[in-house]
Amino acid sequence: MRHILAMGTAAVTLAAAVLVGGPSQAAPPDGTGRRVGDGSARPAPTAPAPTHDTDQYVPQRPQPYRPVTPDRKAARPKATPPDFGPHEKIVRAYHRGQLSLDETVRYGTMVGSPASVPAHLRPTGAIKDPTRYLTYLSMLSAKATPAASRTLTPTLTAPAPAAGPTGYDDCAAEDYEYLDVNYKCRASAGEFLILYNVAGSGQPGIPPVYNPNGRPEAVQHMLNSLSIAVGEYREMGYPLPVRADKPYVLVYGVDKLGRAEVTAPMVLPLGMNQQPTILVPTSETEWDYMPRHELFHVMQYQYWDRSDVVADWLWDFVGGKEFGSMNWWMEATAEWATHQTYARTGGWSPLGEDDNYARNVDDVLSKPGQALNSWGGLGGGPQYGSFLLPAYLTERTDGAFVRHTWESVRDHDHLPIEAIRNAVAGYGMDFKHMLLGYHIANYRLAKANNPSLPTPPGSWDIYGYQDPDASLWRSELYGVTATDDDGLGDARPARKKHTVAAGTHTEYQDILRKGGAVYHDFWAKAQSGDPSCGYCSTLLVDTTKDKNRSSAIIIWSPKGSPGSLAEYPTIQTVKYPDAGGLITVSNFAYPMVATLVTTWTELDVHSQDAAESPKTFSTYMETTLPIKERQCSLRAPNVTSLHLNAAPEATFNNYAASTPDGWTGGDSTYSVKLPDGRIIWLFSDTWLGPLNDNGTRPTTAPLVNNTFVVQNGNNLTTYHGGTAGAPRAIMGPTSTTTWFWIGDGHLSGGKLQAVYQEYLKFGPGSWDFRFNRNVVADFDLGNLRTPVRVRDLPSASGVAWGSALLPASRSGDGYTYIYGVDDSPTHKQMRIARVQGDDLGSGTWQYYTPWGWSFREQNARNTLTGIANEYSVTPWNGQYLLLSQDSTEAFSGQIMAYTSCSPFGPFTNRTPIYRMPEPGPYGSYWDGDIIAYNAHVHASLSSGNTFVASYNVNSMDTRVSPEGDHYRDPGIYRPRFFRFTLG
Repeated sequence: MRHILAMGTAAVTLAAAVLVGGPSQAAPPDGTGRRVGDGSARPAPTAPAPTHDTDQYVPQRPQPYRPVTPDRKAARPKATPPDFGPHEKIVRAYHRGQLSLDETVRYGTMVGSPASVPAHLRPTGAIKDPTRYLTYLSMLSAKATPAASRTLTPTLTAPAPAAGPTGYDDCAAEDYEYLDVNYKCRASAGEFLILYNVAGSGQPGIPPVYNPNGRPEAVQHMLNSLSIAVGEYREMGYPLPVRADKPYVLVYGVDKLGRAEVTAPMVLPLGMNQQPTILVPTSETEWDYMPRHELFHVMQYQYWDRSDVVADWLWDFVGGKEFGSMNWWMEATAEWATHQTYARTGGWSPLGEDDNYARNVDDVLSKPGQALNSWGGLGGGPQYGSFLLPAYLTERTDGAFVRHTWESVRDHDHLPIEAIRNAVAGYGMDFKHMLLGYHIANYRLAKANNPSLPTPPGSWDIYGYQDPDASLWRSELYGVTATDDDGLGDARPARKKHTVAAGTHTEYQDILRKGGAVYHDFWAKAQSGDPSCGYCSTLLVDTTKDKNRSSAIIIWSPKGSPGSLAEYPTIQTVKYPDAGGLITVSNFAYPMVATLVTTWTELDVHSQDAAESPKTFSTYMETTLPIKERQCSLRAPNVTSLHLNAAPEATFNNYAASTPDGWTGGDSTYSVKLPDGRIIWLFSDTWLGPLNDNGTRPTTAPLVNNTFVVQNGNNLTTYHGGTAGAPRAIMGPTSTTTWFWIGDGHLSGGKLQAVYQEYLKFGPGSWDFRFNRNVVADFDLGNLRTPVRVRDLPSASGVAWGSALLPASRSGDGYTYIYGVDDSPTHKQMRIARVQGDDLGSGTWQYYTPWGWSFREQNARNTLTGIANEYSVTPWNGQYLLLSQDSTEAFSGQIMAYTSCSPFGPFTNRTPIYRMPEPGPYGSYWDGDIIAYNAHVHASLSSGNTFVASYNVNSMDTRVSPEGDHYRDPGIYRPRFFRFTLG
């Protein structure tokens, strides 16, 4: 049966899910088959207001911060032990159980003095990653005995400064050895102490340039910097305990660890005075910026409970994925915090180093598709340019945001991504939803403009930075090919530029890592489009619906452009995807630029995993031109005469009563007239003969899913697959869980082309099957039992195409129109496609949208509401007549007609044509199981103002029994024909 009747949530069907022959039996109802439903008027052909995806577009406003207790997380898997290269022997021996923890700490800190280390443990070359090596030993020291850890974590007090003839004499105190370097000088101020040497006589150290007090200028700058920074950090709420006679130490001159060079400053989690210690190589010359940055790392370590350090945790942190994941946020927030120390003191920068925090911003903005928490290794990489993220999130919340993330690290053993999520949740917001705003703000690098009528009101402030240094960040992008200005007006993140002419369509594939983004600039081409609207078109961008994808299009124009469009970086408007992922930009015309911003909102707590899990995102773009509707003298249908039991109804009834093995009932009932005058009737579920002598149907009667019946005058011949003894459908199933029902057909290249819809059974329940795909089959007219070829048709949108065909020979414009249905229990809706010429399989399909013809099936939009699963569109006196059962009313027996000047509508003049008398408890059968459906006109039997139409009748009584409706009265399940004339 080519019909599903919706009864609220219920539906009944006759055909078995995969019945290809043999005795009839009750079939599982098919929720995707033909339905009876309802309807309403078709929308006007103008772009409707987009339905915004609230996950992507509703601006979030922070609430007063309240700490959130997260759900208990699963234990992380144990990491492999850290690897410091083939030349390192001590840690390797420790993890093999050959050294104690004390021995490991003691020997590990002596690698600079090989004679102090047993010969078999001495490194045979440079240690890989010495910074991480020292960090690892520092953390091991928390569990070592004082005697073992004293090399790395000695106690050192700050001596009273010795006054010389001109001021301080930092080098008057006795020498102090640390990590195999003998330091001759020490300077202190407040709670900070600096160990250093003065360069000279082949000894590296601080440049011998002194201030009037006799202290090297570089040392004084570092002390001043530490004093300013600690004051600002404390005012920002960050703790730094004061311990009497135990200052925080900065050691200037740590250049080597054994044979390995130390090339960048670092902070030991546990060093001198059993607290974080700053180690600086002599290559470092940023005396003002560097201490501020490194001091924030000291602040960060206050949130780590080092007393709880155990070997497994150390392996995971230093040896596994945790180190890079944590270091990403450490460096990002340290750069952000350094910037704050300058900004909070009026930008005072004695050495002009206040801009240094931003020098790595291009590592982020030149590769926006990399993971949000991408880590480039110690000493350099995108983690330093990632200060943008804490800057953005702080502006969206408040100045305590970053501190709350470190509190989450402390309180919940969180890695940074977890901590960020938790802190954002404390403000009543969702981090995932903030990523789109972050990436748009990065593309603009400017303050958010406040148009008089933003859409939605007040939301555009999330798309910018208030920080005046945004112009500094942009300046770092000039001169880099990927980020330099390409005509829009300024340097900005790497993007893909497309000059788009009207009528083009392209699909893009973008590879992103988690949290990354991609930017596409669509530039409208000058003098391309519809001249009547200033050479405009409609830009359609299908971002594909994905719960982990967030997208928007920003509209602006290049700086200095003609016209009234806002110029980059000022926003003209923002467009968001509708519920299906489609973004529409109307009046797309030069000099408009539409920038698509897409981000992958799924995140990974481990930087390594995030970087190693790429995903390809597809984006379809096209520009459509307005559809030119035809003009005609449109008139409403007016039935002047109607005749029932029209031919060939009696022919089918007589044939059913006498055939030994042919057609005795079926539905769908499409027709195609052949050049020689014969007519091919296309049926879906078909009962085959013979009937019993008394006219009833035997319960062993075969039922197949599709057949042809050829009419030659009053003679009918049935075509099916298989054999007479074992009949099967012409289009047989491709598996044990699929079958085909037929749609409309026509002639193409001298062959019959018929559309088939495949259905799939996916579960054990009676209703567990659905529409699967559309295909078209070609048949030689001399052999209708076997298709010569079968080709796939568009099926991505889930629409069953082929409800009706209007061949190119009758459409009037050289296109074949393919009609489908967006199915639902009631109020079913029409969809329309077309193909140039008459070959459905090789032609390029276009789909009707309110904005023009689209080449993408998913862009097709519903038009008329209230049509049925099968209907017809027929030319009539310069206009087009649509005939369909009314689906605006469940179980409706009403057949309606509509007219239009174009084969694609709009269909108006809704007019009742005929009410089918059979269905329902008060119908002609007085049987509530009887239904009627599938009304359509047969063009081959119609002419002028007179039309022949058919509809199907069926019963929901599926009992396989002599008392069942289909067995006691085979006449129920046959088409009815009527003829009507329109005045």
